[in-house]
Amino acid sequence: MDTKEAISRRQFLRMSAVAASTMLAACNGASTSSQGGGATDTPAGAGTAGNAPIAGATAVALAAPSTFNEAPTLAALVKAGKLPPVAQRLPQHPYVVPHKWLTPGKYGGSMQWSTANTWGVSHFMQESMYGHSPLRFLQDGLALGPGLAERWESTPDARQWTFHFRQGLKWSDGQPFTTADIMYWWDDMVNNHEYTDEANLPDDFRSGTGKAAQFKAIDEQTLQITYDVAAPLVADLAACWVKCGIGPRWLAPKHYLQQFHPKYNKDVKDYKAHTLKMDFTTNPDCPVLTGWRMIQYKEGQQTIWERNPYYWCVDKAGNQLPYLDRVVVAGYQDQQAEKVNIFAGKVDYVHGGFGSVGLQDIEELKRAQSQSKLEVLLWDSGSGTGSIFFLNYDYKDEKLRTLFREPKFRKAISFAFNRAQVQRVVYFNTGELTTGTYSPKSIEYLINDQGKQVYKQWRDSAVAYDPTMAKKLLDEIGVKAGADGVRTMPDGSPLKIELDFQAPGDPEHIHKNEFLAADLKAVGINAILNPLPPTGFATQWAAGAIMSKTDWEASDGPNHLDNPTWLVPMESTRWAPLEGMFYSVRGTPKETAEKDVNPYERQPPRLEATPGGPIEQMWKLYDQAKLEPDAMKRNKLVWDIIKIHVDSGPFYMGVVANNPKIVLVKAGLKNVPRREDLALNGYVNTWIHPTPSAYDPEAYYWENPEQHV
Repeated sequence: MDTKEAISRRQFLRMSAVAASTMLAACNGASTSSQGGGATDTPAGAGTAGNAPIAGATAVALAAPSTFNEAPTLAALVKAGKLPPVAQRLPQHPYVVPHKWLTPGKYGGSMQWSTANTWGVSHFMQESMYGHSPLRFLQDGLALGPGLAERWESTPDARQWTFHFRQGLKWSDGQPFTTADIMYWWDDMVNNHEYTDEANLPDDFRSGTGKAAQFKAIDEQTLQITYDVAAPLVADLAACWVKCGIGPRWLAPKHYLQQFHPKYNKDVKDYKAHTLKMDFTTNPDCPVLTGWRMIQYKEGQQTIWERNPYYWCVDKAGNQLPYLDRVVVAGYQDQQAEKVNIFAGKVDYVHGGFGSVGLQDIEELKRAQSQSKLEVLLWDSGSGTGSIFFLNYDYKDEKLRTLFREPKFRKAISFAFNRAQVQRVVYFNTGELTTGTYSPKSIEYLINDQGKQVYKQWRDSAVAYDPTMAKKLLDEIGVKAGADGVRTMPDGSPLKIELDFQAPGDPEHIHKNEFLAADLKAVGINAILNPLPPTGFATQWAAGAIMSKTDWEASDGPNHLDNPTWLVPMESTRWAPLEGMFYSVRGTPKETAEKDVNPYERQPPRLEATPGGPIEQMWKLYDQAKLEPDAMKRNKLVWDIIKIHVDSGPFYMGVVANNPKIVLVKAGLKNVPRREDLALNGYVNTWIHPTPSAYDPEAYYWENPEQHV
């Protein structure tokens, strides 16, 4: 692709930037307070900030009402004898959704969603439901609340944790949920090494010494998890992700899945059917604990989700959720086709990056409002990077790997990159320029003035646009320009940087890549955009066969240790994939196996960290943090790791932090929060603090449900 030509085709974006920024301000009639709602409470610790009464939700569990209400469609089934009464379908103590913006709603109607995301037609719904999680984040991650577990506690040394699950929880088919469903996952899946590779033990359940936790079901409602050393982050981790396919699974419907498991069915010889059947996003027969259950799946085209009559959550008025009868998700082959349907009003709700619309579409969305009936809201993304770029620190080619590990080379790339231009053209002058960090909303930054200073140091460490400095650093490491101005490797061989991304690619990332390639060429580095097929991309990346990633972002929150994968290499998808995989097999036989095999040919590919190098230093600090019961001391250990990123990085590079993202809401759809309703102005992009599930879409309702059948 010719970068200059590609940019020139989008010159109109520059001319519309000012107008778009004005439009953004008009759309975003929200408070600019970083705490939302004018609150001034400061978080007290990493992910468990106490019960400060700030905007968002009540952190103290609410008592369940004495009587309950249900949807008319379910009441009819009860009357016909096809369903137990609502009080028998709910647990003894239902979860009362505590968000302050909620009002009692109306039952009925369908909601139309859509996606053109390569992630698949089911997974936006998966990310929109928090029903499988033992605990829940509240107040944008500043507090923890109950989930499937109504109580939890640990011993004073934080080595043993006990979770008390709600009595009377039921799967969507009416069968009881008990700790047997957790032990099935733990014993027959995670620790069955015919089924799950040892390298896939979730790090949540590995102690700071690398040893696996021990699970024990005390009774049907009580689970005990024991570690060999202190494990102070267990409760936080129990709230991360939506579980059951995104993040550690935690549980599985044993009564349904055991028929596909060789241990329980001698006619079954392998685990292929088990793997397929446990995926509730493609298999309508798989029981769930979420607000909706899938009843129809057409690959790439459509999924239909229907109310789960056994969902265990109610609102403050005692109304069993969800209010909506069903959600229909349409899949589109390309983003433009999805946009046409959004503008035409065929979609009722769009949440950030799950839809094809971005800031560049705001004016057209406004023009189409009379037809689409969509209100344009802006939430904070929570991103620490915007569109990201990073080189493969473990790239297979030895000469390039040596170059990529040289901090001066990565700093030169960062100084060569004119982020302000991308901010203006792609992000319409929103967000804050950044070298690339974790989410600015992370507790380690908000905790005190020192935390704020640590964030600023990382954010600004290599953010300046300074081509002269970039050229100087390249010269110092022998990446010198020839007579034609093109730079070569230190040994004189050609140098080419491939900006790899999964085709067809999101416009946000492609536009950024075009500018980045042009900026690198301006300092003499030959850089090209390199679209690759999505199939096999992850496997090739993990094997060190792909040079860079340019189509992702770091949005993780609410604190670094809940998902430290950007901070510390510990798995195979981020900036040091082979070293991350080596960390993930610690404490297993694979740690010492295949010592005489080329690291790139090991199964899985994995590479030891350089002794005394930055990654080994990060691992040691992270292992200390996992053991540290004092929240403030954990914060300081995180700051020490960040200092390595400042001194030896950047290991990944961003453009802007906390840029706004679009949320579209059809007229008449109620209980969708506004930015000012949320403690930290919301998260749109994060997965660790799952969104939109943390805001309970099950409480959304139609003001006029009869018009949305």
